[in-house]
Amino acid sequence: MAIRRLSYRLDQEPDTGALRLFLPDMDTAMHTDTNGAGHQPHADTGELTSTVARVIGIPRAGETGTELSYSLLPDGGRLLCAALPGQRVEALHLSADTPGPGPVWPIDTWRSESWEAEAEADGAQTLGAGFVESELPVPEAHFDRELLVAFARARADRVAPFLADVRRLFEDPAGRQIVLVEEDSETVARWVALACASLPEAYVPALTFTTWTADPWRAPQQIIGIGPDAEFDRSDDATVEYLFRVHDGTGGPESPAAELDAWARLTAERWLAGNPPRPAPGAAARPEGPFALIPLVSGAGGVRGVEAAGSAGSAGKAKSAAGRAGSAERAGAADGAGVLGGTEPTERTEHAERAGHAERTERTERTERAERAGHAGSAEHTEHAEHAEHAGHAEHAELTGLTGLGGETLRAVFDAFAHSVTRGEADPRTLDELDRLCRGLDGDQALAARPLALALVKHRLDASRGRGTLPDLAAFEGLPLGQEAWRELREEYGDRADGALRARLRDPVTSWTEPLRLALAVGADGGPGLAEAMDRLADALLHPERRDCAQAVQVLSELDHVAFTRRVLRLLLVGFTERKLDRLRALANSPQGAWLRRNIEDAPLTVRLAAAAAQWSGPPDRLRGVELFERLTELLSGQRVEDVKTLNLLWRMVWRNDPPDRAEQPRVARVCTPRLIIEADLGRRIMGWLREPDHCDLELVDFAREMRKDSKLGAQDRDTAELLVIAQDLADGRLGVSRASVGRLRELGRKVSPLGVVLRQGIDERVGRALAGANPLDVCESHGLQILVAAGPDLLGAYRAHLMADRTCDRLDRELPGKPAELAAYYHIWRPRRRHGVTAEWRGVAAELLDQVLAPVFVRLDDHHLGQVATVLQREGQDVQEWTAWRYRAGQEKS
Repeated sequence: MAIRRLSYRLDQEPDTGALRLFLPDMDTAMHTDTNGAGHQPHADTGELTSTVARVIGIPRAGETGTELSYSLLPDGGRLLCAALPGQRVEALHLSADTPGPGPVWPIDTWRSESWEAEAEADGAQTLGAGFVESELPVPEAHFDRELLVAFARARADRVAPFLADVRRLFEDPAGRQIVLVEEDSETVARWVALACASLPEAYVPALTFTTWTADPWRAPQQIIGIGPDAEFDRSDDATVEYLFRVHDGTGGPESPAAELDAWARLTAERWLAGNPPRPAPGAAARPEGPFALIPLVSGAGGVRGVEAAGSAGSAGKAKSAAGRAGSAERAGAADGAGVLGGTEPTERTEHAERAGHAERTERTERTERAERAGHAGSAEHTEHAEHAEHAGHAEHAELTGLTGLGGETLRAVFDAFAHSVTRGEADPRTLDELDRLCRGLDGDQALAARPLALALVKHRLDASRGRGTLPDLAAFEGLPLGQEAWRELREEYGDRADGALRARLRDPVTSWTEPLRLALAVGADGGPGLAEAMDRLADALLHPERRDCAQAVQVLSELDHVAFTRRVLRLLLVGFTERKLDRLRALANSPQGAWLRRNIEDAPLTVRLAAAAAQWSGPPDRLRGVELFERLTELLSGQRVEDVKTLNLLWRMVWRNDPPDRAEQPRVARVCTPRLIIEADLGRRIMGWLREPDHCDLELVDFAREMRKDSKLGAQDRDTAELLVIAQDLADGRLGVSRASVGRLRELGRKVSPLGVVLRQGIDERVGRALAGANPLDVCESHGLQILVAAGPDLLGAYRAHLMADRTCDRLDRELPGKPAELAAYYHIWRPRRRHGVTAEWRGVAAELLDQVLAPVFVRLDDHHLGQVATVLQREGQDVQEWTAWRYRAGQEKS
């Protein structure tokens, strides 16, 4: 291998006056072979000088810096040239078999002080084999990244379009040269440095450029820098649209915007965010493509765990190689006059045509040369790359590169990932990295990642199908799959998964877990396989004595799918019967009852109640009857039974078809409502409550009122219910005290006698209040007096209390003086009686009422009103003399 550095001076041809390059001594130009130590004459120095003349840029008048060009030669060699102040030109030639430039980029030599070193006297400087590490003329590292970040931010709108065109140089065999129109060459140099800092490392040695030229038509490089006054017609549509990609920083015409790829968008975002990409040095591109997005997203910067976004496979690499070789072909085929000769436009056009013809005819050879040029530098770093690859496989990528991304850029990045997975370009390690990427997202990023998540799921489903295995569905959990993605999965994979499940149902229950997991993951709802599996699992649960029950519980536990478990538990109630209820309680009492209790919150109410009844009826609670009934109602909404279905269910759980014990029946009625018991057709089973109530309250009356309508009720119970209802209606005034009502009351009293103590007391109290509040004329007319004279203490107590109340006494004292008939009636009811059948209790109550209620009224009556009362008594056949004697005694006592 050979490396030569030649120094030239730019001067006029003595004969013609044209500018050309001159060696200090053309006859003594030497070259160094790195395999030998001596100088030998270089026969093709003139040819190299001619090549330098074609590719070098000329410094502008008065500019102190350098113009730099870097080119690939047809033989695979590389040529780096610097035009220096003082009409000096320095050239560095590396033969095709010379490795390099390693970690140093050609653009790093921009205005490097090491160019200023004078060559040896013979015009050639000897360079050793250590050139890759030490002898490239640059004393510092790459362009400062902070400077490039500021540069990119100042031109934010131009960065992504520029990077997109740079990528096309390598991926499109017809990639057009990029023309940068700037006010100074330093700006061009920074654009080139930005491209180098963004490209995969292997592509940097293949990126050719010239920071400044007066004749872009003859420039063979991929990136060409020109000034706004260059002889380049940017107003010509063909020039800016079809021949070149023109980026004008001076405000002039430029090429129309091309479609931006995800790599260019994301790389530009990284620069603008102040977190530039950092390609790993020496890392080789992986089969899925060099323009990886995952390093940009993860912030790792290397080619570890990369994913191709729109380029992969051998075809893509061939295109890249052809693009990289383009400048080399043009350098070798251009006319000898070069950029120093001031050629006319027509001549420039001919040169360009010849360059294009050479490119088309030697494509295969160029590809090989460009591959050698692009990857020579990475050969020394194979061991380092392998180590980095291993480390990247274990490393969990940090998603710093997504920070600040949004809108079209974010969607483009994830769409590129998704397309790569769909086309099968990603290897297993890349798939794992993409999977981790999806799981770390939320908000807008999660929404944008849905196509990628869907592509990952489809890839795993298709891969497992090809192997005849089931996918590991744990990979689906946490992926941002939206409703639309699940709908697509159901349409594409639902029937397939359901069919696989149905075929597996012929096997033992324990083998259903993974087919079920797959069917549930792709949403195979409504399929016959899933429906049959649920039916069979539910049936197995209802037979805890069989082995299938334990296996069904094992499958449901392994699935741990809440919605599916809930659906299976609901199927336990299909065709519900008392026999199923018994089986539910048996399940709760079996070893599988522990699983049922763990999932009880997802079970229907019936299953929850059955499990609770089984648990509480056993040790340590051992609840029975109404205590169990009341405890179960605590599980209900409002802790009260409010519908017939629930009441019947609880009744069957606690008493089956038997009635509760008589002592429990009042508590049962109060836990729900009497009306609900009757609606559930359970009223006849608690008639003991009516016969022997603990309290004779309105709930009991309502129960009696409803039960007397039951055609299946026995005559004794119906009469009892009617007796209580009539007594209540008389007391409330809804039924008047009449001969009919009192007659029916007395009739029913005879039929149902004897009554329970509490019920008899309740009826007597109501009848007593009714007779006390009725008009005394109605009491006399209805024969209510017959009830009073024979009544017991409960009835008479209520009767007396009502009439002795202050409010009643005040009313009678106001109203009775003007009502002689009512006065006569009260006297008739309360007058002393000695005949048989009159109880002593009545005599005492009547005497007290005559003295305390009626006597005060008669004392204040005048003779006229007394005469009216006497007339009424006489007309009714009452003993007027007895009344007169009582009135006289009462008046004496009051006076």
